[in-house]
Parts: sequence; structure tokens; C-alpha cells
Amino acid sequence: MYRACCTRLESSVTLAWTQRAAFLAQRQRHTRFGTFTTSAYHAQSEQQPSTEQPQILTQLRIKDASSQPEAPNPAQVELEFMDYDQHLQHLPTLDENHSAENGPKRRPNDRGKPEKSVSGSPRGTRTFRPKTPANPKVAAKRAQDQTKRKTALNKKKTDYLQWGYIRHQYPPEELVAARQRFNFWKRKLDNIMEPKNPSSWPWRDDGKWLFELEDTSSMRKEWEALDIESRTKQWPTVMLSTLHNCPDKAGQVLEATMDPLPPGFAISDVLFYYTKMLRLEELSPRDRCSKADEIVELAAKVLVDLPARHVPLRQETLGVLAKKLPSDQAAEIFHLLEQAGLTLHKNTLLHYASALARSDAHKETAYEILRGIAEGGTDLNHPTVASVITTLLHSTHAGDGWSKSEESSFSPQRAMEFFLEHGYSPNLVSFTALVDSLCKQGDIAEAIRLPLLLAENGANLDERCYTTVFRGAKHSLKASNVRQALDVAKAANAPYVDVLNNTLHSIFYFAEMECREKKYLAPWVLPLFAPMLKIYAKKFDLKPLQWLVPDTLPLILEQDHEDGPEKFRFGPRREWEFKHTILPVVDEFFESGDGAQQKPNSTTLGIMLRAYIKSLNRPYDIMSFYTFFKTRLEERDAGNNWAADLVKDQGSVIHDTLILAMLERRSLLRPALQVFGDMLRDSMKPKANEDAKDELASTEEPAVHPAPNLFTFSILIHGLMIRGEKMLAEQVLQVLREHNLEPNIVTWNTLAKGYASMQNLSQTVGTLQDLEAAGFKPDVYTFRAFARLKDQTRALETMERIIDTNKKRLEQDQSR
Repeated sequence: MYRACCTRLESSVTLAWTQRAAFLAQRQRHTRFGTFTTSAYHAQSEQQPSTEQPQILTQLRIKDASSQPEAPNPAQVELEFMDYDQHLQHLPTLDENHSAENGPKRRPNDRGKPEKSVSGSPRGTRTFRPKTPANPKVAAKRAQDQTKRKTALNKKKTDYLQWGYIRHQYPPEELVAARQRFNFWKRKLDNIMEPKNPSSWPWRDDGKWLFELEDTSSMRKEWEALDIESRTKQWPTVMLSTLHNCPDKAGQVLEATMDPLPPGFAISDVLFYYTKMLRLEELSPRDRCSKADEIVELAAKVLVDLPARHVPLRQETLGVLAKKLPSDQAAEIFHLLEQAGLTLHKNTLLHYASALARSDAHKETAYEILRGIAEGGTDLNHPTVASVITTLLHSTHAGDGWSKSEESSFSPQRAMEFFLEHGYSPNLVSFTALVDSLCKQGDIAEAIRLPLLLAENGANLDERCYTTVFRGAKHSLKASNVRQALDVAKAANAPYVDVLNNTLHSIFYFAEMECREKKYLAPWVLPLFAPMLKIYAKKFDLKPLQWLVPDTLPLILEQDHEDGPEKFRFGPRREWEFKHTILPVVDEFFESGDGAQQKPNSTTLGIMLRAYIKSLNRPYDIMSFYTFFKTRLEERDAGNNWAADLVKDQGSVIHDTLILAMLERRSLLRPALQVFGDMLRDSMKPKANEDAKDELASTEEPAVHPAPNLFTFSILIHGLMIRGEKMLAEQVLQVLREHNLEPNIVTWNTLAKGYASMQNLSQTVGTLQDLEAAGFKPDVYTFRAFARLKDQTRALETMERIIDTNKKRLEQDQSR
């Protein structure tokens, strides 16, 4: 784990760390860096300054609260299906002509005279002339003019460098003609970038006959129908017309018109403006993946097929590709650049390191890029470089990948050790990213020890660090880790109610995962509400929860049975491990302190209501609760409508839990669809009110039910597929798309699993193809779904047959 690095941090073996420790030891006298006290979480005690030298602070640069990212909402507690909001710094735009850490140098005064200020007095002379506030319009005009001058200067410099590069490629007798072609291209390109009177351009529609074709093969066929002389003469205006009228197809037209070879400077300009105008984020996942693959093919043609050094590619073009392409395609471009032997600017390398660091499969390559930058003497503490390091240290792997061969090659601990040796001082953001990676790798003990070590040496931990550690502790399913995570909560000074919510939710999570691991058959009834209510009542006010449930809570608390009333008991008595592991830890934590009553927030109420729903066994009780909850939700004259506040803050979490519980019981399939219908109906009301023009629309009651999200659709599709309702599941998928939602990998895996369970071979294969066409890669759950097919050999043959058919169709289209 990170143990070797921590040993080095604690001993301060290197001279650099010793010097930095001496400097920070002076700061230790300040109360902000006092030793963290180990008193009870809720107790108030003063921190005593430590007399020992804080060695870990030589590695950790503590930022002020103003420079820290925005703290998470304390009311948000991670549920098992909620995504973690990554907290990473963004890589700023880099200029190809400027270093990341050095700005433009000021030219010294040639004559040795003192430089003068704007007022005319020598620089350094004290003047007391009051500064007149600038007119906002004048200031905006001045800034706009300055931007135009800078753009023109950069363009002039680029043109000068391009011509200086290509002028040596022509013999003296052809130099004048080459210069004329170069100037013609540049003038027309300027017209396109800043169009003033496009109607006066005679060449404006010269490329329409080409870019209006559907694919590259059709364009190439039409282009090659011309003779060589016509192609050479028409290429500039055809390309310029395409850039002006249809920039999205500029890449296809360029790839189709490479014979004869156009001038290298023109190809470079086309690639530059084509990449600048890319809007991949506006495309659907399927189209985005297809467009990215098309760009990779074009880059391969330019870098591999064309003569070496023929195209003077701009560093900015390569950087824009790294920023806009998905990680997989950016990695392919980077490998092509390495094969071509192109020298990349440091800022360009940082862009590729940032793009590759976002994917676990390419983190090792990103690490090698950062290694080279660090060994070149770059300051790793510069905000731009530190941002990329933070992205690298943060793992997006959820811990259940089907293939860990690529991901296991990168070690965040090893990377941190290297960066520390080269002068990197991690801040709390990068440190939390490392802790998160440790949690996902299963090394919870080290993930807990490191924050406590920092806190003991005066570091101020934030709530995100505590949230990360507690999430890892819960996912480890070890009560001892949860107990130790409470110490991190003390160190981070997390809000008390937030800590209570996390510990309360850990009971729910442990019981849920135990039910799944033991593979109990549906319905998955958990004896949760009664024991959780007894713990809840020790710290929280009962009134809000009592308003949300139809049962009398004091009567439940007086029950002698550990599972509560009979309505919460189900079938034969089972032995639950969570009652002997996590339940005593949470009960002990709630018992500690002065017993002051806390006000539950929406997260607290959401956890308890989910536990209540999961504890119900009889279908009648589930339907009765939804009727009661719906009535509470629609009450308008209530002073405190906790149900409405719950839906406002937590979204569809209660409705999703109800749908999930109903779909586990065959008799509640229709009520589950009714709950979904209530959500759909209310989500359509705002749209109807926007389109309506009469006064009646404004008198409609506002929406009270939450709008369905992607998780709602996924659990509904999953439940319908389990019940064999294939047609209904496909209709729900259609409704999902009508709500402008795109299926994610979970949705596709759910469909594949359902079709495979039905032994529907063609639908399973089709779903797997749709999954890949949507830009997703198969994961462990995809292959588990495929493994449900009994005749897997036939399924593979069907897939190969479909691939061969598509390949033949493509070859026929190209031959036409």
C-alpha cells in the first residue's frame, strides 16, 4: 500500500524534507497547526499545540479554506446506487506559445534609461495622480481590441513559421508560384474565419457536390473521377467551401481528397480549424464514438500514410484533440504521435496526460508522461500540473471490473512516491483522491491511517475526506473499519447529524449486501425498521418520522420482539450477521454523548423510510404505505410538509424503493406501474404549462411526485424483464428515450440479462451490439448476462455472421 511512502514521510530521510520540516516547524506554533485532540466527537475541547515537529506537513501543503473546492452538502449521504461527485480541479486552457509556469518575458530597455510609466514619469517614482475609473464600454472595447491584436500577432507568427518551414521544399524556380498559392490560401481562409460578405465569394459553393455525399468512400469515388490537373486546381476552393458551409464534414472531405497530395500547410490549417469547431459533447454517445473513431482514422492517415514531416502540425491542434476526444481515442492519437516521432510541447503533453488519466485503462500511460515532465525539471506544484496529478491519483474503478490486467499495472501509491521524491506537495484534494483510490483497492486500513496521521500533525481535514473514508469503510463490510472511520469524522470535524446519518445508513447497507451475498430469494424483506428505530430515537426527534409513516412509533418502540410488530416479521426466523456486527457499533455511537435531541434532515428521513419499506412483507402493507405517503405528499395546508421536502432534496429515492419492492412481488406489478405513472404524469405538467397559452394552464396544481431518472427506468426495466414482460420493458425503454435520457451500461446489461434469461438469442446479441454501438465497453456484468445463454456457441456464431454481413455491405458501398 502506501506504507513505504508513509515510513519515509515520518522519518524525513531526505535533506529536502528536513529543510521543509524546519520551515513548517515555525508554523506549528500557530494554533491552526495544533495537535488534534482525541476527545469524544461531540465534546468541546481546546486543542493544545504540539511540541513535536510535524513531519507529515513537509509533504502536505495545506490550503486556506478560501482556496479549497466547495464543500459537499452535509445532507447528502451516499446510498448504494448513488454516484460519488468527483471533486477534481479542471485543467485550464494552455497556450502553445507560453510555458505553463512562465509568462512572456519583458524586453529590457536597450538604452539603459529608466522605463517610464503611462503618465510619463520614470518607473519607480511615486505619483499621487488619482486613477480615473474606466467606462465599462470603453474597457470592453479596449479588451476586444487587445484580443484582436493578439490574435493577429499569433496568426502572423504562425504564417511566418509555416512559410519558413515549406519554402525550403521547393526549388528556386518554383518558389514564387508556391508563395502565391500560400498567400491565396491564407487570404481565403481569413475570409472564412471572419466572414464579411460571403455572397461575394465565387468559390463559396465549389465543394457542395462533394460534401453533400453521405460517406467518405462516395466522396473519394467522385473525387477520383476527375483528372489529376482538375483535382490539383479545385482542391483549395473545394476545401474552403467545405470549411465554410459544412465544417462537420471537413475531415471526411480532407480524407477523400488526399490524391494528389495537397500542400502540407493547407492540411495543417484544415485540421486546426476542424478540431476547433468540433462539438462532440453535443452528440449522442453512439455518434460521439463514431465521430471520434473517424478522427483517429484521419490522424492515422496524416501521421502514418503521408510522407514524414510533410504536414507541420500545430501543437494547439494536438492539444485540442486531447481535450475533446474520449480517453480511448486520445490514447490512440498519442501512440500515433509517438510512432511518428513528433516532439510535443510540455503543455500538449499535459493535455494528453489529463485526458488519459481520466480512464483507469490508460493511467499508466498518463503516469509515464508525467514522469517525463517531472524528470525534465517541471515544477509539479504548479496548479496546472498538480491538477493532472490529482486526476491521475483518483481512481474511477468501482472494484468489480471483468478485466483488471490493464488497470492493475498502475499503482497510485507508487506514483505518489515518485512525485514526492521530485518535490510534489499534495494538497487536500489530491490527498483525498489518493485515499479514494486506496478505498477502491480494498486497503481500508491505510486509507484510514493516513488521514489520522495528517490530523495528528495539524492538518485540517475536510468533509470530503471523511465522506470518502466512510464510504470505503461501509463498502468493506467490516464493522471495525466503520468504527475507525468515526475517528476520521472527528478529525474532519464533520457535522454531527451527517455522521449520525452515515452510521445509520451503514446498518441498511450491511443488511442489503448480506441479503445479496446469501442469495436469498425475492421478496428481499429485511428486519431493519424496528432495530433502526430504537437507535434513531436515541438522538432524533420522532415527530417528523411519525408524520411520514402510518404506524404509531411509540408502540413499536415498546415491543419486546427485536424485529418489532408482526407486520415486520417474515417467514422462518433467520440469523442475520449485521445484528452482531454493525448494529452494536452504531448503537454504541448513538448511546455516547449527552443525549441531546437532533433535528432529522431529509437524508435521515429518507434512510428510515427506505428501511421501513424494506421491512414490509405483505403486499397490502406496501400499497397502504404508498397511499399514505402519497396523501402526505399532496397535502397543501400542512405547516411542515416533510414529504415534499424529502422529495425536493432526495428526488425519487422513496418512489424508486417502492417500485423495487413492488416488482419483487408478482401481484404488485400493476401498482408498480401506477407509481411510475404518477411520476411520469407530474413530470409532464411543467412542459404542458409552458406550451399552454390559456389561463387554465396556470391554475393546474404543481407537480408533487419526482420525475423518473435513469435509475428509476433501470429498476423498472429490470423488474419487468424478471417477470417476463419483454414488451412492457421495451416500451419503458422507449419512454426513457422520449425523456431525453440515454441508456447507460447498467440499462444495457439489464436488458441483456433479461433476454439471456429468456434464452432469446437474437435479442441478446442485438442488445450487446447496441451496447457497443452506444460507446460502452462490456464489463463483468455484461459477460455474466451473456453466460446465462445455454447455447453460447450459437450466439457467438450469430455475432460473427452479423459482423460478416455488415462488412460485406460496407465493401459493396465502397465499390459503388
